[in-house]
Parts: sequence; C-alpha cells; structure tokens
Amino acid sequence: MSWRSQHRSSGYRRLGGKRSSLLQQIVTKLTAPHATSQSLKTDNLRIRFLSVVFLVIGLLLIGRLFDLQVVNGSIYAALAADQHDLYQKLFPTRGSIYVAETGADSQQQLYPLVANKTMFVVYAVPKEIIDSTTTAEKVFEVLGLSENQDDLTYVDRSSSTWSLTTSTANSAQEIKRINLVNKWLQVFLQKDKSYYPLRDRVELEQVNKLKALALPGIGFSEKDYRYYTEKGIGGQLFGFWGYDGDERKGKYGLEGYYDDILAGQMGAIKSERDARGNMIALGDSELTEKVDGADLVLTINRAIQFKACEALKKSVTDHAAKSGSIIVMDPYTGAIIAMCSVPDYDPDKYYEVSDANVFNNRAIFDAYEPGSVFKVVTMAAAIDAGKVTPDTTYNDTGFVDYGKYKIRNYEDKTYGLSSMTKVLQYSINTGVIYAMQQMGILNFVDYVKRFGFGEITGIELQKEATGNIANLDRKGEINKATATFGQGITVTPLQLMMAFCTVVNGGKLMKPYIVAQEIRNNEVIKLTQPEFVKQVISAKTSVTMKAMMVSVVDTHVKSAAIAGYRVGGKTGTAQVPNKTGGYYPDEVVIGSFAGFVPYDHPKIAILVRIDQPVSNRTGEGVAVPVFSEVAKFALQYYNVPKDKP
Repeated sequence: MSWRSQHRSSGYRRLGGKRSSLLQQIVTKLTAPHATSQSLKTDNLRIRFLSVVFLVIGLLLIGRLFDLQVVNGSIYAALAADQHDLYQKLFPTRGSIYVAETGADSQQQLYPLVANKTMFVVYAVPKEIIDSTTTAEKVFEVLGLSENQDDLTYVDRSSSTWSLTTSTANSAQEIKRINLVNKWLQVFLQKDKSYYPLRDRVELEQVNKLKALALPGIGFSEKDYRYYTEKGIGGQLFGFWGYDGDERKGKYGLEGYYDDILAGQMGAIKSERDARGNMIALGDSELTEKVDGADLVLTINRAIQFKACEALKKSVTDHAAKSGSIIVMDPYTGAIIAMCSVPDYDPDKYYEVSDANVFNNRAIFDAYEPGSVFKVVTMAAAIDAGKVTPDTTYNDTGFVDYGKYKIRNYEDKTYGLSSMTKVLQYSINTGVIYAMQQMGILNFVDYVKRFGFGEITGIELQKEATGNIANLDRKGEINKATATFGQGITVTPLQLMMAFCTVVNGGKLMKPYIVAQEIRNNEVIKLTQPEFVKQVISAKTSVTMKAMMVSVVDTHVKSAAIAGYRVGGKTGTAQVPNKTGGYYPDEVVIGSFAGFVPYDHPKIAILVRIDQPVSNRTGEGVAVPVFSEVAKFALQYYNVPKDKP
C-alpha cells in the first residue's frame, strides 16, 4: 500500500471514529428519560397552541356566519330576492284615507275613500319587435281605446309599410282604433328606440292576456297608483299624489298637508364596497326597514258629503253660476262633516286639469267679501258688549252720511223705527252700523279679530288663505262701517263658518278639524280631540243670537224652514269687487246662507256660497235651497228629534 493510500485510510478511520462517537452521544441523550419528557412537553404545547388558534378561527367564522345569516340575514336575503321583493322591503306603502261608518251590527267600520292600487305600465322595445303590424294589432285587441285623448292623436299614413288606413272605416270608433294602431305602428318601426310607453294604469287581467300572447318587444312594469274610490265627492278635499320632478308627492288637500305622514319612511341598505363599487360579502352591512305610511280616518260623513256635493252642483248648474262651495260642521266640536267645492276635478286624472286654480279648495282658499251674513258677527259683538239688545230701536232714514260717501240699504229701502231683531230679519245695513257705533269702533275691531278673521284656522288641508281685514286698521269710520255688513274685508268660507258656529254653540271658538284618527298597523297612533281656542262671546249672547236668527227664518227667509224643526240662519247677497276698483254691476253677486238646526242644541251648521249666479241672484234664491236639501237629509240621517210642533 502506498503511503498516500495508507494515510487516506487512516484519516477515514479517524473521521469515522469521531462520527460514530458523536452519534452515540446523540442517541444516548435522546434515549435518556429526562430528554423524552422534555420533547413531549414541547409537542403538547405546540398542539395546544394550534388547537387554540384553530378554535379562535372557528369561533370567528361561526360568529361571522351568524352575523351574515341571522343578524344581517335579511340584508342578503333582500339582495338575493327579485326586484319586487326588494321593492317591498325598502319602499313604504302610502297610507290610505278612510271614513268611519256604522254597520248593521252598530259597529264602526272603515270605508276607503283613497287607497293604493298596483297596476302596470305596458311598454314597447321597438328593436326587439319582429312583426310590427301584427304586434300593434294584438296589443290593441287587449288594451283597446283609453280615455286619454293623447292616445287618439291622428297619425298620417306616410309609408308604404302601413297596412292600415282609415279610408274604409265605417264608424268614428273604427277611425279612432286605426289612428291609435297606426300611432303605435309608427313607433314600432323606429328600431333605434329602446323604450316607449304604450299605456299606464293597466289592470292585471289585461297584462296576463298580453303575457299569454308572448309578443317580442312588449314589456310590463309594476307601478303603484292612488285610487279614489268615490267620484265627484271632493277632489279638492283629497288633493292628489303627483309628480314633483322625478319624485311623487302629495299635493293640495289632505294628500299635500299629510304627505310626510302618508308617505312613511324609505328603507335602505348600507354596505362596504370595493373599489369597483361591488358589495363586500364579509364587510359591515346594515338594513334599515321601511316604515309604512299612516292611514287617516276622516270626520267626513260619506252620505252627507255625497248629498252636499250633489246639491251644490245642481245649484251651480241650474243658476249658471261661476262656482260654489259648501261646509257642513258640528258646531260644538269643529269637526267637518262635509266640504265640497265646484268646479271640482277627478284626482285620478289630475293631469287633465288645464287650470291649476281648480286644485285649490275654495272653501279654505278663496277669500271673498261675505256680505250680509257677516251681520251676525256684528250684532253678536254689540249684544255681547252690552250696548244693544234685540229690542233696542233706532230710526232708519235709509242711509248713513259719511260726507263724500253715503251708505245705503239694499235696494235703497227705508225702514223707519226698527229694532235690532228687525235689522237682522230685513238685513238693514244702517242698523248694523248703528250697532257698531254703540259699542265703539275699537271694540268692534277687537271682536272681529277675536272671532278669528284675518288668520288661518289651522285646518289640516293644504293651501289655506288668511283673508284680508286690513281695512279695519285704516283711519276713518267708514272702513269699519262697511265691514259691519261684510264689505271691504275678505274672509274664507271656513273662517265665516267657524265664526257662525261660535255664535250658536255657546260662544266658544273651536279649531276646525277633518282628521279624526291616524292609524298604523291597525293601531291608533293619534286621536284628535276637539280643541277649544277661546271664549269669544258669552253663552247668554249665544242663546239670544240663536233666537234672533230663528226669527229671521220664521219671518223673512221662510224657504229655509224645515217642518218640525226650529231653523236659524242669515242670508247674504254680496257685491263682487272689481280688480280695477269699485264693484261690478249689481247683477254680479255672491249669494250665500249660513244656517243651523235644531234650535236648542244645533246638530249641524251649514254654510253655502254660490258665486256669480246668472239667474235668481240672491242668497235666498241660490243658497237656501241647497241648505234645506242637505239639512233635511242630515236630520233624517242622524235621526234628530223634532223640536217644533
């Protein structure tokens, strides 16, 4: 063996020896009892640590799953639902408007006057329509002609593509049909259009028929509409639910005044989103449930409301009058039993109204010079002030001289020695001026304001006017003198009705109201109680005035009498001021009547106003017949006992 080989071999032995010795030491340590115990402890710690980690992760996952599926499950259920379900979760249902009626079982039942109705918009997507002519014909077979005249706009036949012509039509109805189908056909051929509404307010039955036809390019979308169940009983009372830009809101009347309460509160979904705007499934989310609108229960009596509107319309029509209004009220509570104005409109078709003034409720908005009905206020004030009595007399010469001006009686009549009772019976202008002079000008002005004139009544209807009594604050007695018989100042019918009720109910001015209850989820959330405003005249004065007004009907306005009842009231025939100054000729008047029945404890008070009648131009001629018809009906409806032999 060479030296190198021997040396290498020896080196290997030495290295191998060392390696063997090292391995033996390791084995010895590992096999030693204390080393084994230490290793096991380390492994157990690791296992425990990992177990805790996995347990924490598991709990976090379970907690998050609980949050997603239970706590916020409704959010993801809403997002996973179809469009209809999501709409139902987020968009509140608008409250309905009811009247309470007593059923056969003597239990009160709610009858809807304004409700919600889900209908459909039928639309076309022209680029998806395959056979335009057939589609137009098929759609017409289902939808037919509507009441909307826009549908009937004639479309000229301007292309050889037309398959329909009016040349062979043998009736006006057929011409309308062809015109409408041609109009739709013209649109269907414009393939660049992506959407075109054909008809709104379509019933489900018609939609189902269209769906069965499976016409390409014809679609449907649900839409909530307001449905006014009774026609012709007070569109101005209800108002309507219309568009304000892209948003639908209540406008005018009850719909406008109570819009926030009827509308409810929108729901909402809030969630964390990524950079692309997509919802992060594990992010924080929140669902705010909608709050449906509250329902309103009115003080209106449906039967009396219908009768009042019917009688008013008849008078306006029979006398070719410009307009009219009527209010029926419980004089002791201020509750409105009926309220109607003419001309009226259909809230279902508010968009067809060409004159926006029609939306205003004349009973609360249209201030006017009330004329002789106002003499009730003047006389009540003078008697309450203790300056005159029903038997107080003065000598009527037919006029009162104010230098440059002379105020005369109606038709220039002269009555000579007259009592205050006769002043009311014959509506003597100079007599109420005398009464005002006896109590003093300042006292008279104070009473007028205490009766509530010159300020809104606070009725829960949108667009109430204040009237104008500024003349009372001007210098000169003549401005107050003309006001004593309702000239030179303006009032709304509701203000005058409230003052009249104050005179007959014991002298208490009550706040008028038309909503008896607010209801949500079948629970009453607000119950309206009669609200006393102030004591204007004494109960004694009230009794005196009632007796004087009964004498007015018994001796002078006998057409207002109702067999078996003591009826009280006062007529008015007022001139109409000209915007350019002065007054229109005597034939342009406003005829009115305010009355109550029965005498002892009046069940109802009624104010009727007829504007600018062409025939029979007196309050007795145009307004009293309306009062009598409505009063008789109400007395019978309430079964009020007779109080007069």
